[in-house]
Amino acid sequence: MARVCREIDQWITEQVERPIESWVERTERQCREQPCNWWCLCCNKWFCFLVTLLVRIVTWVVVTVTRLVTTVVCEIVNLVLDVVALVVNLILSIPGLGGLLRTIINWITEIIWRLVGIPDFLLSLVGVQLPKKMYMKLVILNNNGSPLTTEATAIPFIQEAQRIFRQECNINLIYTGACIPKLSTPQEALTISCDAGGFFADWGVAGAYYELVSADCAFEDGIRRVIGLGAEIIVFVINDIPGNTIGCSMGPTHNYVVVEAGGMGSIAHEIAHSCGLWHQDDTTNLMNPNLVPTAVQLYGWQRAVLRNSRHCSFV
Repeated sequence: MARVCREIDQWITEQVERPIESWVERTERQCREQPCNWWCLCCNKWFCFLVTLLVRIVTWVVVTVTRLVTTVVCEIVNLVLDVVALVVNLILSIPGLGGLLRTIINWITEIIWRLVGIPDFLLSLVGVQLPKKMYMKLVILNNNGSPLTTEATAIPFIQEAQRIFRQECNINLIYTGACIPKLSTPQEALTISCDAGGFFADWGVAGAYYELVSADCAFEDGIRRVIGLGAEIIVFVINDIPGNTIGCSMGPTHNYVVVEAGGMGSIAHEIAHSCGLWHQDDTTNLMNPNLVPTAVQLYGWQRAVLRNSRHCSFV
């Protein structure tokens, strides 16, 4: 929720402070350029500068007080919600019970937010795509204490995913950084099957570890993972996925996807899976199971389904 506080501060800057500052600068320039009325000792220029100075002072006072109040209130609310979310996330990291509860919560929130998002879904179907946001975090797991890869290796693939979602869906995929957990990664979490076994592995040691690491690496996003709306999609870099695949997502019932350290080119594809899309036998489509390098396009209905995901929001 700290992200919300920062976005409020950014909104104040962009919608209030900058426009007024631009107006003041334009007015001051006009004050300098206008001819002087000598009969009143240039009173027109002095009066003009006085008005801009007054506006600048009032703006500073209003913006400063507004920022102070909103920051204090937001941070207090944020702290309470983060603590509540941490407790919930720790409960959800319990093997067995936590996995079952996570699945139930994710299904419920997925259904609720898809119903709430029906208006945007219908607009997307007819080609009206209002700007939306989606967040992702990279979590690089370790094998016996050694990270499986580096953030620098992943950045080009993340940038490509950002380009695809911006171009195809008018979604700003916001990268919130990388995290390398200090907690040693169990072998069960380093190798995940992309089948029913992988789905139920989320209820065991692997899922419990992922949830525990998420509570640490994405602490500020805890409450969003609980309520569902706008929750970060966490990309776990793991060691191996058995079979002929380099990435895996269990769909909208999970807040994370996994990719092999050597297969991060599947990041955009897996994120789309987590937003509800399934494979398409089309070599130009992002959801082609063979991950053709040029497969980056989406059909109109795919854009609508993806934008309707609980991971996509206007805030």
